Amino acid sequence: MRRTSSSLLVWMLLLSGVRLAAAEPATTPEAVDYNRHVRQILSNHCYACHGPDEAQRQAGLRLDQKEPALAELDSGSRAIVPGASGKSELVARVTADDESLLMPPPDVGERLSDEEVAILRKWIDQGAEWDEHWAYQPIERPGVPPVFGAEWPKTQIDHFILARLERDGLQPEPEADKTTLIRRLSFDLTGLPPTPKQIDALLADESADAYERLVDRLLASPRYGERMAQKWLDLARYADTNGYHIDNHRSMWLYRDWVIDAFNRNKPFDQFVVEQMAGDLLPGATLKQKIASGFHRNVMVNFEGGADPAEYLSKYIVDRVTTTATVFLGTTLACTECHDHKYDPFTQREFYQLYAYFHNVPEQGLDGRQTNPKPSLRVPTEKQTEQLDALATQAEAVKKEIAQALAKHGENVPSEPVAPQQAPREFFWVDDALPEGAAVAEKDKSSWPLVASPHPVLNGERSIELKTSELGQHVFTGARRPLLIGEGDTLVAHVWIDPADPPQEIMLQFNDGASWEHRAFWGGDEIEWGSAGSPSRLAMGVLPPVGRWLRLEVPAQAVGLEPGTVVDGWACTQFGGRAFWDKLGIVSRMPQGPDLSTNQAAWELAERGRAKPAVPSAVAEALKVAADKRSDEQTRTVRDHFVRRYYAKTRAVFAPLEAKLAELEDERAKVRDSFPETMVMQEMEQPRDTFVLVRGDFRTFGEKVEPGVPAILPPLPADAPPNRLGLARWLVDPSNPLVARVTVNRYWQQYFGTGLVKTSEDFGSQGERPSHPELLDWLAATFIDSGWNIKALQKQIVMSATYRQASHVDPEKLTRDPENRLLARGPRFRLDAELIRDAALAAGGLLDPRIGGPSVSPYQPPGLWEQVGFGGEFSSQKYEQSHGADLYRRGIYVYVKRAMPYPPLVTFDAPNREVCTERCECTNTPLQALVLLNDPGFVEAARGLAQRMMTEGGDTPEDRIALGFRLCTARTPTPQEMRVLLRIYERQRARFQGDAESAKKLTSIGESPVPEGLDTAELAAWTAIGNLLLNLDETITKG
Repeated sequence: MRRTSSSLLVWMLLLSGVRLAAAEPATTPEAVDYNRHVRQILSNHCYACHGPDEAQRQAGLRLDQKEPALAELDSGSRAIVPGASGKSELVARVTADDESLLMPPPDVGERLSDEEVAILRKWIDQGAEWDEHWAYQPIERPGVPPVFGAEWPKTQIDHFILARLERDGLQPEPEADKTTLIRRLSFDLTGLPPTPKQIDALLADESADAYERLVDRLLASPRYGERMAQKWLDLARYADTNGYHIDNHRSMWLYRDWVIDAFNRNKPFDQFVVEQMAGDLLPGATLKQKIASGFHRNVMVNFEGGADPAEYLSKYIVDRVTTTATVFLGTTLACTECHDHKYDPFTQREFYQLYAYFHNVPEQGLDGRQTNPKPSLRVPTEKQTEQLDALATQAEAVKKEIAQALAKHGENVPSEPVAPQQAPREFFWVDDALPEGAAVAEKDKSSWPLVASPHPVLNGERSIELKTSELGQHVFTGARRPLLIGEGDTLVAHVWIDPADPPQEIMLQFNDGASWEHRAFWGGDEIEWGSAGSPSRLAMGVLPPVGRWLRLEVPAQAVGLEPGTVVDGWACTQFGGRAFWDKLGIVSRMPQGPDLSTNQAAWELAERGRAKPAVPSAVAEALKVAADKRSDEQTRTVRDHFVRRYYAKTRAVFAPLEAKLAELEDERAKVRDSFPETMVMQEMEQPRDTFVLVRGDFRTFGEKVEPGVPAILPPLPADAPPNRLGLARWLVDPSNPLVARVTVNRYWQQYFGTGLVKTSEDFGSQGERPSHPELLDWLAATFIDSGWNIKALQKQIVMSATYRQASHVDPEKLTRDPENRLLARGPRFRLDAELIRDAALAAGGLLDPRIGGPSVSPYQPPGLWEQVGFGGEFSSQKYEQSHGADLYRRGIYVYVKRAMPYPPLVTFDAPNREVCTERCECTNTPLQALVLLNDPGFVEAARGLAQRMMTEGGDTPEDRIALGFRLCTARTPTPQEMRVLLRIYERQRARFQGDAESAKKLTSIGESPVPEGLDTAELAAWTAIGNLLLNLDETITKG
């Protein structure tokens, strides 16, 4: 847990109930400002019954708007009489001694304080001037205020901060030392600690722009994108599972990687927003823009038994509305799903107008059984794209060889007209081997056992054995040279039935390329396929005699095979018993077998008879055209295919080239099949109608509504499309008063721990006012004017003297400003959960620097997922730990299972990503110290740190301790700290020298190898020191 000095603890206890005196004056101000002093009183005490929610409004009184608040009531009185608090019913009611008249009623809310009553009186007496809520007013760039301490500001930001400090009689802290600044900057901009080499470089650089060049280098680091993305993913509720009870796997890491890349490329924030809200709707949308639209596919998705799909479809849309409002508008809209907002000017109808924008995604409600509920995309990684490009280059080379061979062999191909033979002739398709190209059914891979003598053989050297206790069959399809059916043709097979074990029924089945509904059977009626008496189940008589070869004949047309069709698949089927099959074929006047490989016209006739083409689409389309009506290109297409694949005289020339081409295509198919999948947004062709859901009940429809935006905010442009793209562009229109304010406030919060508006998720009347409203507007206006340049905004902040202050706190400032809202000192707070783990891995020399890719699963206690799992039939129910380098990747890549997030991160307050998280709480619990001391990942990092101290830190214990301390805190230890650490080291070394088993056990934790030549007891002692250093409050704190 974090350590707090005794003196600081006393101050914290004494001041735990103290409000921010400088920001919220305890005395009534000389001039009362409605937004600064009055609105919050009315919001806290009055709006629940006299605010925007018409359904809950009492006595016809509305106090959130000027006109109704000043209007005459039914009683003849007025709640507010400007200039006359004594005549104002509001003052009379909030000061009444009679509880039946007192407002708010005692059973509803607390009585107003004397200070609040005094503010209301003075405001009314001063004329009850009314202002629109500050957050909804247009953004106007204020002037930079003058200050007395003109030497302190480094940027214009500092003028706003210093002007407030001077007004309140406070002075800023001096600039922090270089070591503190580089550590603070490195964590803020990259999420990682600086290396000793980087620290030394800054300490040695005396140039005036040394700090700025450091800022620029960190902003240009690829680690910057990872750091910024970590925060954004909390907002985007990114996770690797679908959530709810079953919480199975989903693949969305392509979206996560898009966010990282967008920050690294410094994508302008307005584009960043538009692509995530509606990237799929942009004209000519790229794959990356479609991936970006996954922002609103990060919702949880259910498929539990008994759940109503309509209910959950509505839940997903509600989540999108509330997330949009939180992330971009800093507004809490959840309550308006059921009723008008009680405190802010948003109606239930407006909620469903926003809902309508998201009501057109083709989801089904209970899609969670799928790994990636549709709509989704498969997108190649950069490596896969390179693989495909290389394979395509090889394929082009082979195609060039084929073209050269065609030029040489493609002419003079026989193509005489096909005429039926005068007399029928037999052609046996299966005799000692299956037809060329025939594919055995997957379930029948071990079938078609061709057996030789002494088993019965009718012709050649082998026959086909089929032995089964119940239903059994041998099946193949896709013969390259099919049987071409002519008028009066007969299909033939020969069978030898075992006298000792005869089947109850035998059956022949024929495939026309599309269907197996062509059957003839002999014997019993055990195989219930097809319709009796039809070509799908033609009875041929009793079971043939046993113990000898018999010829079975099936008229082709009797089983539905009309002249001109082809048979490219055959099945020998029986129920029970043992039989041998041989010489399967046809008696026909049509060309068969070899004819199809020597005469192009014969081959074309067979191909046209297939129910499903067995040739490429271009060839199939050309074959539909009569030979004498084809274009030159169609003629060449058909001829080339015949020459390459079928013509007997040239097949041998093309076979190796075709095989190589097929091999390359198979490899390309494997690469394509391995493309990662990601969920994206998509519009339905026919939009759904949207209705107000009465009391938020998905079953009760009220008024029908169209897409629209809240009336309190600027209207949509006249030409805005009524879809998500129109909404996205409206959000980032410079006239929108919220998006820029909310965004700059979020970044301020990231750097200082608290935003200029503390309630960063709520800019409404229940949220806090900005501590520095003019600075907020100046930053917002500057942000818009910069072209929404995120890096420029962040550079402005970190270059300021405000940011660069030392974080030392003296008693006076702690008393006056315990939360540092006035910013009279630098920021100091605990690192985010992911950064604590990343810093430990970096200090231990274990951190894997790879960017992007699938999520990883580091060490965690066994059985946790199983405790919340649903069973083996679903994914992500059993934890599968990663190995190798994946164990040491940054926290942003750690697998997020919503029902059971990674324990070390949750212990340090990482959200579970079930919903949008604007602010993470920062707790202080004993469990956090236990994680740092005992979690295998942190113990292994401590061992890595120990190895670095031993191999990089020199020969003396002092030098080694100095390196380890510096790797963790960036500074060198004080003499007192050095003495303490040396004593601990000596004790630990003595302990482990006397307990070799414990030393070996400690140094064996984790998969990373121990370098050869290190003494085990010595390594264990230094591991204990590393463990201590990683557990220091200073190590896990940004100061």
